[in-house]
Amino acid sequence: MKKFDIITILSVLLISVLFYVLYFINVDTSGDVYVQISYNKAVVFQEKIDKETDITVDIRSKNQILSVVVKDNNNNEILNASTINIESNKGIENTIHITEDFILMIHANCHTKQCMYMKITKNFPSPIICTNGITVELKYDDVYDYIHLI
Repeated sequence: MKKFDIITILSVLLISVLFYVLYFINVDTSGDVYVQISYNKAVVFQEKIDKETDITVDIRSKNQILSVVVKDNNNNEILNASTINIESNKGIENTIHITEDFILMIHANCHTKQCMYMKITKNFPSPIICTNGITVELKYDDVYDYIHLI
């Protein structure tokens, strides 16, 4: 390779690393963080994440009724089960573990089981998408959303 090629490759690499570092330095963490669980774009559970958050969310469907049960780390039910009517007859079983540091799908009965290999952290907030229609994602309560109220 010629000297110009090496200089070009190194400069492009340096610029990309610079943008990568600047992006993660400027990530806004000023607002509150919420976990949102949806079934086919309908929100079935939403909770603010703080330092004491350590819950497990069980989602089950039977006879076209989707039930959501929230339990603490001692397996005690902390939220009454909520139920939602759905149009599908397929049996949905998902268990999601939520803490301040991470969100994991610990059980799923979907065909591919790819959602069980996904993990959400505050630094990498890519959603967990299950093929049975359950989506888990982080939502940020941005301070700038309230500027229009003033």
